[in-house]
Amino acid sequence: MNMKYILTLASAGLFLLSGCLQEDFQQSPDSGGILTVNFSRAGMTNETDTNTDEQIHTLNAYRFENGILKESFKSLQVNDEGMCKLDLEQIKGNIYFLANGESVISKANLTDDVTTLDEFLNLTATSEEMASEYMLMNGMADLSSGNTSFSVALKRAVARIDLESSFQDAEVNRIVIKEVALTGLVHEAGNQSVLTNLEKNELTKDFGEHPFKNGKESLYYLPEQTSNGHEVEIMMTANGGWHRLRTTLPALKRNTVYTLRVYGNGANLNVEVLTDNWESGDSSASGLTLKGLVDKENSQLSEGVTINERGDTVFVPCWESNFQLTLAAETGAEVSIFGGAEGVTVTPATRSRELSPVAQINVASRQKMPGSKHEYVYLDVHKDQVQTGRVVLVFTPNPIELSGLIQFDENGECDFNRYVDGELARLILPEGKTVTLRFGEEEAQWMKLTDEGSNTYRLLGGWKPNDPKADGREQAGELIITNEDGSHPETYTIRRLNWGLPVVNVNGTWWCKYNLRGNVKNFNDQILINSDPAKDSSLADYLTSCSDNEFLHILGDQYQAGNPNGLKLTHNGASFYYEGYKSQTDNFGTLAPTVMAPDGYQIPDFDDYRFFTGSTNFNLGYFNPGAFNNGLGQRLNFKVVERNATFQGLQYGPITFYDFEYEGSHWTICGLGHQWDATSISKMMILLATYGNGGSTWMIEGYSNSEGRGNWFKYTGNNAQKTRTIRCIKTPVEYIYE
Repeated sequence: MNMKYILTLASAGLFLLSGCLQEDFQQSPDSGGILTVNFSRAGMTNETDTNTDEQIHTLNAYRFENGILKESFKSLQVNDEGMCKLDLEQIKGNIYFLANGESVISKANLTDDVTTLDEFLNLTATSEEMASEYMLMNGMADLSSGNTSFSVALKRAVARIDLESSFQDAEVNRIVIKEVALTGLVHEAGNQSVLTNLEKNELTKDFGEHPFKNGKESLYYLPEQTSNGHEVEIMMTANGGWHRLRTTLPALKRNTVYTLRVYGNGANLNVEVLTDNWESGDSSASGLTLKGLVDKENSQLSEGVTINERGDTVFVPCWESNFQLTLAAETGAEVSIFGGAEGVTVTPATRSRELSPVAQINVASRQKMPGSKHEYVYLDVHKDQVQTGRVVLVFTPNPIELSGLIQFDENGECDFNRYVDGELARLILPEGKTVTLRFGEEEAQWMKLTDEGSNTYRLLGGWKPNDPKADGREQAGELIITNEDGSHPETYTIRRLNWGLPVVNVNGTWWCKYNLRGNVKNFNDQILINSDPAKDSSLADYLTSCSDNEFLHILGDQYQAGNPNGLKLTHNGASFYYEGYKSQTDNFGTLAPTVMAPDGYQIPDFDDYRFFTGSTNFNLGYFNPGAFNNGLGQRLNFKVVERNATFQGLQYGPITFYDFEYEGSHWTICGLGHQWDATSISKMMILLATYGNGGSTWMIEGYSNSEGRGNWFKYTGNNAQKTRTIRCIKTPVEYIYE
């Protein structure tokens, strides 16, 4: 979201100094005599100031007539009112004033009746000569009118570069400014050609062991620069991370302050260049100026909204807020609104007051959600296409830190719209906050909070084995966060779809009872808990007596890794095959085990299947019943059952299924034979999708009783293209609820 509004501030009777040369005339007929001059500094009020960049320490004057220096006046005295008097031979030509220019004058060799105006105007000086103990300033008055009293505004000969960084935890370590000339013209009217081929320098300010933060200071005083593109690089740290910020300074004008203003938070740091006259850019200024700051007295703030001391940053709390800001700015300035924040509207309104032009900004902000970030909206103040100020609206995130799967929308809701369990979120609460869960009267407590200490909580999504309500219906719960006394409650709603497959627990592993069919991600394609045909009986007994059509349904589909859709058994008139077989596939052994399984389930690995065998090449024979010790020394009972099947009206042949029992739990494995090329099926060779090894898989190599070669449960090499039977296990879950 990006908003931009522009409103122009009309005059309200306030007269501001322009910073240009200003002259007040009093007529006099004299051709010579006393000249009275009242001095001010451009952009400053006419008063004596203790700041060295505003003081007149020494003052010289030079009167030129017809392009030649006629009179020189050194060490002029200026009284407390900023006034001085000169006794002129003639009130003709132009008179130029140099304040604090000793180092310039000492090398200039200015001589009456010899030095030309061009030579005078083209005087150059270094930045050190212009701004050592006192600031070099100059001004001029035109004497051609014959007046004997003038007001002259002295203008500083340098530009000032300031640094401002007022955001907590943001520290500036180093600043580099490139392509800067350290020599410039003393007078604004000088010829720029005299500066051709000047050496350009790279200025580096390294703050060393004491990084700059939470303040504003002046960095450099530089001569006027006519070229654009002074690249600035700022190295800084915030919250332990290093950041490199870049910007570009414009052509530097004398008597102007350029502020490198760093703002932002965490990884979201930015730098901007603000241009202002010297007065508004005072490095020690903190009060209201007419350059685009917040008028605190006339703003209407809601609870928790605060403004920094300087008046250029507004901090908005995470709860719902509605307030109005009043900005003060110069006549003719424009206020633009840039940027956007989630759940925030910023709209302008205008009015004029008796003393100064203003802009009013209405701000509405919804409550921020846990896990939100700092967001910013900018109120930029421009005049004459120059940015003179910026107010930053900082929208504070909810102090509740949230990470994990949960993301709340603007209404405080998280709807997964699918089945999900395990760790849903991790919360870190501020001091004085508590968190609880609330469920509807008919709703199972499918979520759980665990206290990890240090105000940290884990929110777990649970699972209920063989839940008769796990049919896709919605489950909901509320996360309630309050103060310890129960005040200021925040309520967040979490929803999921409750799905589940019939399972049996064998030695701590929850095995699905049935093979997958259809789309592996679609629960509706699977045999669900409420449709389990052997819910209250032995699956092996059911498979022994069910119809061939039901038997084929129970056997499920065949799969190739990467294709979520099952391959259906079909017949081409000569042989059975699986429709959709491809010669290029992914690999079950290397594909993430959850990719080819419904949400909450996964492909078994080597150890999961190993439990049901005595070795990696184990002959079950034709025992019905039989018993053996597996490789872990555990005793299992089993039986091998063979039946002949007719599918789609055609004789398929013998199919064998295998029932294992351990400590009263039965698990039955069955499946169609795998397809190993475009047309060929091994009808009694069941390849079981196995995760963990790209070249080997578990399988049951079966032979009919009439062949007498046994039934081998083995782990052996098979290529990835061969189809697999998928029998899932439940992905381990921390919270099982009743």
